[in-house]
Amino acid sequence: MSYCVNIITEKQLQPKEIFQKIADEGIKLMIINEDFPHLWFGVMYDSLRGVEINKETNGYEVRILSCSSDADYILFPVVIEVVCSLSGGNAIDENDEPINNPMEYFGYEWMEQQTKAGWSAIQAMVRYSGSTVIMNGLFLPFCVGPKLLLSRDKVKIYASYEENANGFDWLTRYFTLMQWSLADAKDTSSRLALENPEDKGNPLGMSLIAIKDNQVSEFDYVSHAPLMNLTNLDTNECVIIRFEDFNRCLDLVNYDTHFACFDEYQSRKCDGEVDAKEMKAIMDFAKRYIPQRLGYRPTYPGSGFDENQNTFIFMWNPETSEPSLEEYITSIKGFYTADFSRKIHEWKAAKMDDRFYIVKVGDGKIGIVMAGVFRSQPYQESNEKGRKPYLIELKPTLMLNPDFAPMLTIQDLETVVPNFMWRGGYSGRLLTNEQAKALEVRFASYLKEIEGKDDGVNICYIKNI
Repeated sequence: MSYCVNIITEKQLQPKEIFQKIADEGIKLMIINEDFPHLWFGVMYDSLRGVEINKETNGYEVRILSCSSDADYILFPVVIEVVCSLSGGNAIDENDEPINNPMEYFGYEWMEQQTKAGWSAIQAMVRYSGSTVIMNGLFLPFCVGPKLLLSRDKVKIYASYEENANGFDWLTRYFTLMQWSLADAKDTSSRLALENPEDKGNPLGMSLIAIKDNQVSEFDYVSHAPLMNLTNLDTNECVIIRFEDFNRCLDLVNYDTHFACFDEYQSRKCDGEVDAKEMKAIMDFAKRYIPQRLGYRPTYPGSGFDENQNTFIFMWNPETSEPSLEEYITSIKGFYTADFSRKIHEWKAAKMDDRFYIVKVGDGKIGIVMAGVFRSQPYQESNEKGRKPYLIELKPTLMLNPDFAPMLTIQDLETVVPNFMWRGGYSGRLLTNEQAKALEVRFASYLKEIEGKDDGVNICYIKNI
């Protein structure tokens, strides 16, 4: 997402004269790319995403990216005026209309419109897909997802931009500060790459943290990449997980880590050195998130049948097992960020990214109250009785309040899949492919029936994109 202005001219400009002319306006620049065909620069200490000048066949394009800082938006018309002045060219907006006075055209009202449009689009994408939006900053990418938007209750997923304006302003200033605080920092980026098995020749880059001679490799922040590689060269042990699962590993370590998250995915190192003992503990937890195939991304229930995914049914009677109905209804508000897990009976057949449905049984309205995919492999954990049942973490893509939301009822399920025990039995049972396909078709039509009814209180759902 960006806004572009074309400057029509035949004159060839030199980058140095552009930078000098901008500096003559009293602006101190940080230059990232200093030669054509692509110039990229920003205001020292105040830019988040900067301004770009691209060489075109008929002149130049001046571009600003969405969700930029105020300093970027103020710099934008200055750059347009400078390029027009040096080239004698005419500025044309995105509607092919002439711009006679850039400083007036791109004033405060325009800045407000761009800020609203940018952050509203991010908010909509996060709410729609439940995933994180990754944007390029001046020095490093920054990642905005539901966990960050809801942090400290600053932004409401279901509220309008006007209600969220202060929260988005806080986010912009926070990311700008983080860009500059890490501008010269050492990151964990790696030249290692793996081929995506779904797309031959498309490399998947990795962030890499390694242990060698019982010492952790030097880094200041964990830089975003498709994959996270945790390697112990002393033991030849290597764990590769999806990058978005790394912060979950940090949360699960039993003692305070030396990591602090600065956005939805990335972390910075703080309060001393990360030692080998801590990294080994993180690696142990990371094993729970090793996917079957590194390039694979799961589809959600209702998005079409996927032969790579098994489908499991969990039974839940709030009268006899946790959570209580009241606790469950309260947890709907934490749909995007809460941690959910269940005991699984047929754990040997289960794997990360498989699909699940939770069926409420017992008193009151009964039927599907949650659906989604497994966000971990099955793992054992001791309980208060000294037993070690197998658990699996859940990523819900649908949660609903059975008392107030339309649901796919037990009667529906018994019609669609008649040869299955829907009113009881073990929790975490595997459906056959034929059963799973039949349920998928009915669930897809059910999602169309409730489309637009998600309110963040009684119904929450996200779509596969």
